[in-house]
Amino acid sequence: MSLTRAARSTSSCPTRPAELGQHAVLGKIAGGGLSTIYLGRRPADGGLVALKVVRHDLRGDDEVLSMFFDEARLLERLVHPNIVRTFEHGADPDHAFIAMELLLGTTLAEVQRACASRGMGLHPEAVAWIGARVADALEYAHDRADDRGQPLGIIHRDVNPSNIFLGFDGEVKLIDFGLAKCRGRALPTRRGVIKGKLPYLSPEQIMQLPLDRRSDVFGLGTTLWELCTMRRLFGRATDVATVRAVHCGPIPDPRVLAPDVPPELAAIVLHALERNRERRYESAGKLARHLDALLGAAGRAAATASLAEMQRTLFPAERERQRGWRRPALTLARAL
Repeated sequence: MSLTRAARSTSSCPTRPAELGQHAVLGKIAGGGLSTIYLGRRPADGGLVALKVVRHDLRGDDEVLSMFFDEARLLERLVHPNIVRTFEHGADPDHAFIAMELLLGTTLAEVQRACASRGMGLHPEAVAWIGARVADALEYAHDRADDRGQPLGIIHRDVNPSNIFLGFDGEVKLIDFGLAKCRGRALPTRRGVIKGKLPYLSPEQIMQLPLDRRSDVFGLGTTLWELCTMRRLFGRATDVATVRAVHCGPIPDPRVLAPDVPPELAAIVLHALERNRERRYESAGKLARHLDALLGAAGRAAATASLAEMQRTLFPAERERQRGWRRPALTLARAL
């Protein structure tokens, strides 16, 4: 779960729960949107988790709760090194919660903003590494089946920099499956409703056509193009203009704006951005393999180290604050 400065806000819940499920609640560490995030501890082994709790004023909203538990049940099926891990979900009369892996770092969107404010960009190796790991996560989710071997038909539908997490140690995680399409979800998407952030939607999402895994490939392609150039690809001043840009706006070669981008990386990104999905990468797995082949073993190791160093440089205070969550109980209160 993305636990960052940008997310911190005053909780709407009047009192902090003492425990949720099997977890003792240590303190609030983030909040915003539909939920508040608490730091929790497992009594059995003392391990720390992030506890995502539905805001108190939304606790009686059946649609919010259905979406919340839909996401929890889906995430519990997804066990992959590049997807945030979910351990448990539950509810009592006052709280609905999900217990998740505690991640230390920031979202990719925060990295982009920090880089833009300093006039710097990401090394092409780091871009390829991020893309390959997110593509790996997507391929795993796309291929996931139920206990009877039937495909779940998972499509994330909201692949964008806010839903990609970069750890302070260089790890990459895909987060937030709240808008994911999946067979058996309690609340199917209503006709005429477009899910996801407009500048990262695929053309078929904009046109409300039936979706498949290639839609997520396009969203990741948009993200990678922006990482290469540190510019927006489809984002415009209005929603109407943004939709038009996704549908028919120019998609320039990244090297036009960033000449240091290797031609091989530019070609991979543009292949992911083919508007005609029949010409796009047919799977996220193939995209991941092409990015990994471009990197090679040495490039993969260098990219991880580069991302970790960049995070230390961009967010020293936030890194120290989050590291405080793992300190002994006597110093934990100051960190929170």
